[in-house]
Amino acid sequence: MTAAPAAAAPAPKVKAADNAVLAPVDGAIKPITEVPDETFAAKILGDGFAVVPTSGRVVAPVAGKITTVAQAKHAVGITTPAGVEVLVHIGVDTVQLAGSPFTMMVSEGQQVNAGDALVDVDWNVVKSAGKPTDVIVVFTNPAKIDKLSIPAKGAVATGAPIGTIVTK
Repeated sequence: MTAAPAAAAPAPKVKAADNAVLAPVDGAIKPITEVPDETFAAKILGDGFAVVPTSGRVVAPVAGKITTVAQAKHAVGITTPAGVEVLVHIGVDTVQLAGSPFTMMVSEGQQVNAGDALVDVDWNVVKSAGKPTDVIVVFTNPAKIDKLSIPAKGAVATGAPIGTIVTK
């Protein structure tokens, strides 16, 4: 006699998997090749993706150590425990804004979990300066990466899993 299968319990809320990549901001995701900056679009710095934001808080797409905070506050570098270097670049040509639209919430050397707040952005300042608002996530050391998969399309929510990264 076989027993009827038990009803599945709801899955518990768990932290993002070590290889998960999270949306850094609410908005519309797009391929890095569509970023309005040739350096990013040509993948010169590495592969990745961008989100055209609809909210002002940018979060860590991965867990790791903050290794770089740009002086102009427009970019943050994170190194994962597996050694993958991730650049979160906020807007295009926003270095020229000298930090004015950005409120940094992390500092170099700090450990962050995926989904932790990195920076708050006043998009009105960015837009009034005529700068594109794309939040660009680039994995800058491809030799460490075996497979990067970002299957998400369309609207994404801050901190939601949008893909995975597998290291070598």
